[in-house]
Amino acid sequence: MNTKTGWHDHVHPVFRVICFVIFSLFLALGNFSQLVVASFGVFVVFATTASCELSGFMKMLRRMRWFLLSIVFIYAWLTPGVPLFGESFDSSLQPSVEGLWQGGQRLLALVLIVAAVHWLLSVTSRQQLVAALYWLTTPLQVLGLQRERFAVRVALTLERVADVQQQVAAQIERSDVDKGDIKSYAAVAADLVVGVVRQAGQSHCDVLEINVVDKPPWWQWCWPSLLLAVMLLLTKPV
Repeated sequence: MNTKTGWHDHVHPVFRVICFVIFSLFLALGNFSQLVVASFGVFVVFATTASCELSGFMKMLRRMRWFLLSIVFIYAWLTPGVPLFGESFDSSLQPSVEGLWQGGQRLLALVLIVAAVHWLLSVTSRQQLVAALYWLTTPLQVLGLQRERFAVRVALTLERVADVQQQVAAQIERSDVDKGDIKSYAAVAADLVVGVVRQAGQSHCDVLEINVVDKPPWWQWCWPSLLLAVMLLLTKPV
């Protein structure tokens, strides 16, 4: 285990979450300039964070590969524009240049958001993440949100994710599922649902303790403010 202290350890967990939200919101509808700057920023962050392993990031991308490819396909073939191969072939069967350009930008945005998620989970413990969300939901109390219940549900969900992942891997290995066999995957999924429900009914009630984070230092508001300012400066005028 890496015990070295990195620059990210000096950034309060609350501001890590806020920066992630700002980063993701702008990239969701971002332009090319924002994507270029964000790509450079992600590269620098990954290079300076020892706990952020590239193998884990690539594993997340492999799980999403069909979704990412479908995004490019939808944009490339359903966006009107100049045919990629000109008039030599049937234009209805060709991707458009504009579609490939837009699809490529959306693909890059999604990859960068996945990279941001991987970084956040690498530098923020489960306890820190839950405590940060607990602090951030304080203003929502005026709307009737019980942030204690919200924090408990998030903590329990995160706690069970690893258990369910192990159950999925074990069930697939026991069932000897063939790749591409949809029926066998459906049968495994049905067995998993039954197993998870049974396990939930047999689980004992445990005491869950959530340590509330200290009040974030006011001067660290400079991090989300700086990120917001950069993204706004790169936004195209309407």
